[in-house]
Amino acid sequence: MMEALGFLKLDVNGPMVTVALSVALLALLKWYSTSAFSRLEKLGLRHPKPSPFIGNLMFFRQGFWESQMELRKLYGPLCGYYLGRRMFIVISEPDMIKQVLVENFSNFTNRMPQSIMPNSRRHVTSRGMWPRGRRLVCYLHPFRMAEGIAEV
Repeated sequence: MMEALGFLKLDVNGPMVTVALSVALLALLKWYSTSAFSRLEKLGLRHPKPSPFIGNLMFFRQGFWESQMELRKLYGPLCGYYLGRRMFIVISEPDMIKQVLVENFSNFTNRMPQSIMPNSRRHVTSRGMWPRGRRLVCYLHPFRMAEGIAEV
């Protein structure tokens, strides 16, 4: 048996181990930097091609709102992008927004935490606070006003 595996006998020295570990580390870094970028494709959403580690951060160089309008022009009213490894979905059609915020809001809970009050410990987007936050937003900014703003 040992004679059959004799060709696997290698002389292992320090530089060879260093090079092998460096190659393995680079392969793992490449995998980690791009592994999260397949989720939008699995959902069937169009998006700009992300760069390793930073995602689509460079897409937003000209400003956030200008880039959002560019996303809508290039990829349609339902698209996505990545900031770092975090996936974001953009919905810019009023009927879809109404369906998400009013009809199916229980399916879209646990969004990224964003508090209305900067020092608040309870987030509007957490599971228990989302219905209350949605009512507050709908009260402060009626859907009819949002329809007029969303038209481009």
